Amino acid sequence: MKQRIPIVLAVVAVVAAGLLLWRPWADEAPEGTAFRVGDEVVSVDELDARNDSLRALYGIQEPLDAKELDGFRRQAAKSMAISIVLDRAVDEEGVEVSDAEVEEAVTAFIKARFAGDRDAFLDSLGNVNTSEDAVRAEVRRQLELRKLLAEVAGDVAVGDADVRAAFAERKASLGTPERRVVSNVVVDTLAEAQRVRDQLDRGVGIAALARKVSIDAATRDKGGRLGAVARADLLPEVAEVVFRTGAGKVYGPVQGSQGWNVGIVTRIEPATTATFAAVRTRLRSTLESEAVQSRWSDWLAGRLHDADVRYERDYRPSDPYDVSAWEQSGIEGAEGGGTQ
Repeated sequence: MKQRIPIVLAVVAVVAAGLLLWRPWADEAPEGTAFRVGDEVVSVDELDARNDSLRALYGIQEPLDAKELDGFRRQAAKSMAISIVLDRAVDEEGVEVSDAEVEEAVTAFIKARFAGDRDAFLDSLGNVNTSEDAVRAEVRRQLELRKLLAEVAGDVAVGDADVRAAFAERKASLGTPERRVVSNVVVDTLAEAQRVRDQLDRGVGIAALARKVSIDAATRDKGGRLGAVARADLLPEVAEVVFRTGAGKVYGPVQGSQGWNVGIVTRIEPATTATFAAVRTRLRSTLESEAVQSRWSDWLAGRLHDADVRYERDYRPSDPYDVSAWEQSGIEGAEGGGTQ
């Protein structure tokens, strides 16, 4: 299943919005340079260190495929270049974050991702070749950027007329899709999955099986419970099987990205049509978020327009001029799991 990570702040983890200015003329850069922003030189080692910190925070992994890895590293360079431009804006605007705020955010992350076990958190940092100081620096940067975003966006108010107009335009997408209440077991091999399927067909309880054999750590201790999921919450190949299975029936085996899935559809929750009264508050919040993002994007585009960002050949992104919305990530982590 796709996971949705709660937002601590928008920006940094992936590429933000704006215009990157790449100047193709060649001037000599020090050996080991990934890119430059004005007079600031960023080495490959510095880029790798930042990627290690992000991996510790978000579980972002470098692809194994050589072609995908090349694209990943180019986009990582672009993301870091944008981050540097934003860091300069933080300094210019005098944005400050206290040590107490950083500690609160890190503690919340450890509680969510490691059940409050600080030793497990520290062990995980060693596994991804980063340090607590590096992670704290990244957390501080995110919190600073959240404050910068609030200053840039200012107060946003969406009137009732705008909410009603948006409802008329978006009604078809505002309803609740069909959901299925699912319990799921993930195992490594097709043979193991077939054995799980055979036991479920014989009436063995899925909760006991999940706790015993599932490799999905996020749902194993919950007896495999995923709760109510929409088709969009699942990987396409898994969704296809789950959503053609009736209530009370067993599905699988079906292969996902992390293993073989077998499970039970406990209940089907039919789709519902949106009403204005039901979605008004949520829709207003969505429109306000869109307005904030639009203001931020326009402001950031202006900042990046004049930035002198120059990439070395192996780190130049394929879309240095692309204007794209940032993907929002966070450090709070998420409970729950997915059909993998």
